[in-house]
Amino acid sequence: MTSSLATLSDALFTAILHSTWQGCVLALAFLVVSPRLHSSQSRYRLAMGLFLATILAFVGTFVYAMPDTPVAGLAVTGVQGPSLATVFAIAWCAGASFVGGRYFFGWLWLRVVIVGQSIPVPATIEALFDETRLRLNAPRRVRVRASELIRSPMVTGVVRPVVLLPVSLLSGVPSSVLTAVFVHELSHVRRLDHVAVFVQAVGETLLFYHPAVRWLSAECRRHREYRCDDESISQLGNRYDYARALLSMEESSGDPRVPALLMNGDELMNRVERILGDETRPGTSRSWMSGLLGLAVIGLLAYSLSYGMETEDGGLQAHRHTLSIDWLPPAVTQWSELVEAAAQRHDVSANVLALMLLVESNGDRQAESSSGARGLMQVMPRTGAAIAEQRGLTDFETSELFDAETSIDFGAWYLAQMMERFADEPGRAEELAITAYNAGPGSIDAYLSGSKPLSTESAGYRDLMLSLLSEADEDRSLVLDGRRDEFRRRLPAFQAPVDGKVSSHFGHEAGSKGVHKGVDIVAPLGTSVTAPAGGQVTAVGEDEKRGKYITVRHVYGVESRYYHLSGVAVSVGEDLEAGDALGAVGSTGKSTGPHLHFEVRELGEPVSPSLYGLVLE
Repeated sequence: MTSSLATLSDALFTAILHSTWQGCVLALAFLVVSPRLHSSQSRYRLAMGLFLATILAFVGTFVYAMPDTPVAGLAVTGVQGPSLATVFAIAWCAGASFVGGRYFFGWLWLRVVIVGQSIPVPATIEALFDETRLRLNAPRRVRVRASELIRSPMVTGVVRPVVLLPVSLLSGVPSSVLTAVFVHELSHVRRLDHVAVFVQAVGETLLFYHPAVRWLSAECRRHREYRCDDESISQLGNRYDYARALLSMEESSGDPRVPALLMNGDELMNRVERILGDETRPGTSRSWMSGLLGLAVIGLLAYSLSYGMETEDGGLQAHRHTLSIDWLPPAVTQWSELVEAAAQRHDVSANVLALMLLVESNGDRQAESSSGARGLMQVMPRTGAAIAEQRGLTDFETSELFDAETSIDFGAWYLAQMMERFADEPGRAEELAITAYNAGPGSIDAYLSGSKPLSTESAGYRDLMLSLLSEADEDRSLVLDGRRDEFRRRLPAFQAPVDGKVSSHFGHEAGSKGVHKGVDIVAPLGTSVTAPAGGQVTAVGEDEKRGKYITVRHVYGVESRYYHLSGVAVSVGEDLEAGDALGAVGSTGKSTGPHLHFEVRELGEPVSPSLYGLVLE
């Protein structure tokens, strides 16, 4: 299965699982609150609002369970049987297709066959309909037609509603009965109930498996009819005449083939008794309450199970593949999409993968160690070739390890293999897999057997990673702060890149522009700009804002930037020593005069040059 389909299956399974308790809670809310409401309008609004909430809860849970970004690329990590999420997703798709198909073909049959073969009503009935429509201020687009294929009045259509009458009502029926029919059906149109029916069809399709949601939808239909009955009585002015009109329709039992708004069904007598003041509520409150409470308990147990699945072993399942560390520096977060996609694809922790990227390369995709390890995940060329061979990637070149997506994907794949290799070590699989990423699986086997201790480097790598992981839920990382301080101490003090006077310091509030990310140094046009420390040129270019610019990568994730140059004396890839010429002061780009905008960035984040011993006046 592709990772994108697996993602959809997991999200759908999560939505189905949570909907079991969400629907029960909302149905119980209706059972508790509705008896305290005294009008059919209030009860209908409550029922419809809660029904809409079930749809929004289902869709919202599905969206929330999805990763923040689409999964990039397709990958197959091995031939496996279908997961529980996949089985549920397939079953849901089959059930929703069946229910939705019934609604669709019912609507198609209604519009094409019944409405398509309907006939005009006599002029006297049409005149009565128009008179009633004008009195109720109903939309002019509503039409009235007659059909031989139905046995009860109904409204159909969303954009252009049609009131359909059975042919039996065209003769021998008192005008008072027709008026009652028109008032009732036009009340549905005025209240946009034909749109509500469409929404219910969507909800019943999405949540077809949920008895509480179906019951809540039935309550919407029941109280919608009650509301229209009440409105019809207020328009006609006599409840007894309206009740007689309903009773005269009793022989026109509803056609079960037609999903529409009807004055029909086995609730007709309940409606009449309610209108006459002798309402008999269905005696299902206790049974429904018991059933819903039971289903709610099952739903809450399912929720607890799903929560346990998500939190067991340090955050598996949906949350496992999403980054949740707030203090990750920009040098790492710029690769968030690729990290989460690779974590999903190979079923490893996105947090672990991101922290490995931080420790391995400080977020520099062009990083290359003295031993030849390359890219963001510092994969050795020989290891990369072996991974490509095992995965059947025939056209792989080791230069691709500098590609961000390839490097992260290979690193995640290798981590997943190590997780599987040490899966039999309870509670230590992740720790051993992380350590094996640095030391190699053979060294871990020797370490576990007691024949050889871990090297100092590998033990330090493990301890650093575990320390960073222990702070994953914190607002900041003291370990990362200490690591930054250590890097600053290792670097020699920076030299001033140009002789001049500072016109804007780091952090200076520049009005609406916000915090100044660098230092502006005013100097005569053409003044030489030099490298403050050794490094390598990673970018040379020109744009409307920065003008002519240069970026130099130093070590430990530190880089310096130079904007508004009049000329450039270096090229990309060139190695530099402190004091080497970079270019000359200019006023290119968005500049008010000759000056150098000088920035120092640490793991992608702008910092004061004073942290590197450079105090500019």
